[in-house]
Amino acid sequence: MKARLLMVVAVGLLMAADAPQEEAAKKDLEKLQGTWSLVSAMQDGKALPADKVKRTTIVFKENTFVFPGEAEQATSKDGTIKVDPTKKPKQMDATSTKGEVMLGIYEIEGDRYKVCFAPSGKERPAEFASKPGSGYILQVWERKKAP
Repeated sequence: MKARLLMVVAVGLLMAADAPQEEAAKKDLEKLQGTWSLVSAMQDGKALPADKVKRTTIVFKENTFVFPGEAEQATSKDGTIKVDPTKKPKQMDATSTKGEVMLGIYEIEGDRYKVCFAPSGKERPAEFASKPGSGYILQVWERKKAP
């Protein structure tokens, strides 16, 4: 009887521990909702040309993303994201419709959003940097204003 009671208490504590992380993730997903324009991007230490930056947008709806136009230096044309804002730095996993997973870090400050992804199969970046040879993709986005 005592063992069963301890198990119920342990399960309850585990569920309660997940609640703050889920609530924080929900809040950050809400902050990402909408259309964002690319401000700058680097991959493997090289900057994406300004004309390609200007043409790149991403749309978040719930936990999904889609690049409606060009998708230079993108995780994939569309897919899903999972965020964990309780980590330092905050973590984001992007999963393509083909099942490829890219591990990243992110931060949201008002209408600006910064993300750094590792290539699929590589370790998550520890900092917001795209050094030559790393393969990391560093992007800065700005929320698109309604016309």
